Amino acid sequence: MDNFMMNSFPDNIKKELEAIQKLIMPIAKKTSKYMIWTFPLIGISIFNIVYLLFFTPRDTGMYIYLAIYAVVGALGFALLKETRLYKKEIEQIGVKYIIERIKKSRLVSEERKHQYIQIVRQQPVKAMENFVKFLQEEDRIGRRFGNNDVKND
Repeated sequence: MDNFMMNSFPDNIKKELEAIQKLIMPIAKKTSKYMIWTFPLIGISIFNIVYLLFFTPRDTGMYIYLAIYAVVGALGFALLKETRLYKKEIEQIGVKYIIERIKKSRLVSEERKHQYIQIVRQQPVKAMENFVKFLQEEDRIGRRFGNNDVKND
């Protein structure tokens, strides 16, 4: 989540989102570095392969360049695949943290915790949104019962 959205949340939600961010930050940095290189490598290789195949005369030197650009393109696609794997790993780390945090809650009923866990497992793309809803519900319950200290070690 970006900082603009983070500033609109209460402190208890910010704290949980920052904890998730700390867990995924090393992998996210690596993923962004790979993404910077992925598309230029793929684009350059495809453009040059098409140019060599359709707009240059056939000679023996052309095949060397084709091989070089094919390797560059393969490297770009390998980085793209690696990026996708890292994104799945980031999602899994986030979902795992969210589920563990929901299980630790002492304020929300077991039935509601189970419902939230099921929703997070079924829709991992919306896990963060559902986690925020859970934290808001937990905060409401805590305020209703006068428990301002919503700690779930």
